Amino acid sequence: MSLPTEFDFAVLKIGDGAAPEVFTIACGLRDGTANAVANTSDRFVRDCAKPGEIPNRKVKTTGKQLDITATGLTDKAQTTAFMAALGKVKNYKLEVLADDGTDSGSLLGTFAGAFVMTASNLGIPRDGESSAEVTLASHGAWTWTAA
Repeated sequence: MSLPTEFDFAVLKIGDGAAPEVFTIACGLRDGTANAVANTSDRFVRDCAKPGEIPNRKVKTTGKQLDITATGLTDKAQTTAFMAALGKVKNYKLEVLADDGTDSGSLLGTFAGAFVMTASNLGIPRDGESSAEVTLASHGAWTWTAA
């Protein structure tokens, strides 16, 4: 039997901009979503030998982007850091891991690059668990590196 190697959780790390850059875990954020997209535009090209025939679509790739969303619990220190990062280009890493019985888990791969934090959302219910969510938009090239 062959089973997939599943991602169990994600850790978002924020770069400090120093050289060498140090990445710090965004405490409280425990779930992640990475949405890689190839942007396209449609063109319809007619057959020169059959100009009256309905043309077929040709897809032109115009770019690539990666959007990352990380969610979890609120943390006062992280909220301050997120407000400072909002709208700015910073380096981030989203590490995806598997539970393996250790404190840190087993690294399966990393999305990394320069991103702009486009949203920092807080859910602060009177009754229930508070929540935090940040959304990052790639700013230039990004990478996926399998561990």
